[in-house]
Amino acid sequence: MRTEEDLRDAFDHLADTAPHPDEIRQVLERGRPRAARRRTALIVVTAAATATAAVAAVLTPRLFVSGDGSADQETRSSAWARWVGLSLPKDVYATTQVYGPNRQDSELQVVNGTPWPTFCQLQVHRNGDFDPGRIPPVSPTVTVGGHQVRIVASTRTAPFPPGPQGYRFPLFGDTLKSLVWQPAEGLWALLTCESQRRLGTVKIPTIDGPFDPDVRVASTIAGSLSGRQELGSPFVANELPDGLSARRITYSPAKGNVEGSGEDFTVMFSDGNPGTGYRKPPSNCSTAFKSPPPKVCPEGNLAYQPQVGDDIEIRYSTGKFWNSMSRYAKPVAIIHGINAYYAYATGLATSETKNAVPVHDAVRLEGNGVAITIRSLAPKPSLDELRSIAENLRLTNSPDNPASWFDAATSIP
Repeated sequence: MRTEEDLRDAFDHLADTAPHPDEIRQVLERGRPRAARRRTALIVVTAAATATAAVAAVLTPRLFVSGDGSADQETRSSAWARWVGLSLPKDVYATTQVYGPNRQDSELQVVNGTPWPTFCQLQVHRNGDFDPGRIPPVSPTVTVGGHQVRIVASTRTAPFPPGPQGYRFPLFGDTLKSLVWQPAEGLWALLTCESQRRLGTVKIPTIDGPFDPDVRVASTIAGSLSGRQELGSPFVANELPDGLSARRITYSPAKGNVEGSGEDFTVMFSDGNPGTGYRKPPSNCSTAFKSPPPKVCPEGNLAYQPQVGDDIEIRYSTGKFWNSMSRYAKPVAIIHGINAYYAYATGLATSETKNAVPVHDAVRLEGNGVAITIRSLAPKPSLDELRSIAENLRLTNSPDNPASWFDAATSIP
């Protein structure tokens, strides 16, 4: 039997541009083991999964409020800014993006008007997070966008790029070719693209269809990338419990994504102590959905899922699929002019802790097409603390216009 999470994953992944919707339904109805993590060509990559940066690497950007240009400098150096601007060619979309202290990941999809898709993974590293000494000396060099770019060949079983930050859909070509270059001082970029082999007009993409390296598309994308860009945040976090700072930001834009997905912006906060906050479920923890919670064990490696040591999550969504958590039937307060509820955001219980998990672990604000969820990952959440965080958030007036959002470099501590 399919679990609720299976169905939720299906909604998250179905592409509104899929040319053969009947085929999609057939694949979903037949079902397949989730552990395979295979990708159909009719599925849009809508999520890059969560970063796995160590708690010790938490970066605490300073907040500048003066008008002397300090804020501009902070934006350039902050983890919460795009070190490489995603000024992408037409019909190339960045789906989910993951921002960490020393690494940023973006999954890209090319919408080419055919059922034969192209997928790319872009990694940007700094502060020694990537070792250029790993580049094989025999790798050819080309010039792209004024940069000297190495083309590194590898295989699926021994990929060259450093391990991804939990991509839900890794690249599956038997051979891979990655473009490696320095887009700016102190930065290394790695871009890998693959396209499904076109098998003729009478064929349709299949789950395990062959993929080939696509250096041409990768070179086009690499040449279009720009300098650093501001990363928008739909809220300013004015008040957090002492010692907390942002550990990871995950952003999934509405444009180029699944119809109805909306803007999705999530920040994970940590106090730097892996002994507090979220704890990894035991290996024998069942992932089967059971109602009422708490009986669910999250996988901990998907987009928006917590990592060990995460303490607080704030998630802002304008999509149509967020209303999936159990909560009180009536609001407990009006915050920022919209209804606020106590909610059970995610099953965090195990067979060992089911009696210790509280009924509710989150405060959720719902209204005007927006849901803001402030969730505690601690064993004993304080709803008063979560409510205080909610009350002190400053929210954007333009939920569906990321261009008008706050600068994440100065709004996310």
